[in-house]
Amino acid sequence: MPDLVWKTWRTAHKQVAALGTVPADHIMASMAYVNDQLPDEGEYDDWRVCVTDPAKGGNVTVDMWVTIGLTYPDNGCPDRGRDDGDWPSLPDRDDDGDPDYHDPFPGGQRRNSTYPDGLPGGSGDSSDGSGGGGGWNCPRTRWC
Repeated sequence: MPDLVWKTWRTAHKQVAALGTVPADHIMASMAYVNDQLPDEGEYDDWRVCVTDPAKGGNVTVDMWVTIGLTYPDNGCPDRGRDDGDWPSLPDRDDDGDPDYHDPFPGGQRRNSTYPDGLPGGSGDSSDGSGGGGGWNCPRTRWC
């Protein structure tokens, strides 16, 4: 396996396919950080390689699958010296599940990219006093 760290997905994919042992459709993109997600195919062509499986110098045999861990270029790669057993995560200061670098609602703990209008009711927050449950939980905010 060649050294692909910090090359773009497009370049890394071409290099692995050029080895001649791995079919192009056996080269998969994945995330280098556990709390991030890839955009649609074609939109991560310029994302950077942080890790590969097999690792640099590893054998690449006929018809094997190769996984290439990517990150958005502004993020940098996770520390390779980690030995705490935890998968690396990007900073998420408001704990809404969206990494800070693409958080559509910074500081909005009750809002994230999946629930832009607020988390659904029934999450244990009974601050609205309506007792209706099941609806969008955003009373007394400017988001409703």
